[in-house]
Amino acid sequence: MDFCQKSGNVRRWVLFYSLLELLLINEASLQETAEGFIGGSAVLPCSSEEHQLKLQDITVQWRHNKLSVYYIREGKDSVDAQNPAYKSRTETFPEEYLNGNFSLKLYNLQHTDAGKYICFITQDSVLKSVQNVELLIKERQKMHHPKNANEGSNHKPEMIVMIISTLINGIIFYLS
Repeated sequence: MDFCQKSGNVRRWVLFYSLLELLLINEASLQETAEGFIGGSAVLPCSSEEHQLKLQDITVQWRHNKLSVYYIREGKDSVDAQNPAYKSRTETFPEEYLNGNFSLKLYNLQHTDAGKYICFITQDSVLKSVQNVELLIKERQKMHHPKNANEGSNHKPEMIVMIISTLINGIIFYLS
């Protein structure tokens, strides 16, 4: 009975520390915002605070609405499990992995790309960081084209040409 009581206490402590770690990870998770335009691109930031990274021990997973967007395993990109909606529209920066930068660039933005992205960084099968990025998608504002080409200008092109011609004739007359 004494053994059962001790093992129950051990389980409670393990549970307590596991919950504490989960709370700390959630507390440490970042909330960032990225913006992009329809048809354009946006970089979603994700980085590790660890400075002694061994890429063979690192796994990074990007998710959006429970869909797999991008996967980095042992320092190598993997698009095998990537949702088809992101095929040929994603890129990371492998030269930055050793610096802890696992940011994701998403191309050809669509309305459906808007929302919350989550970047999970795992080292040696231990969750090290969870980062949230809210992607805002905007429409490009259409440029205002006046109906009349001269609209918005106080001077008509003919008037400007006449003034320049008069100045040039005056300079030529003065110099001769």
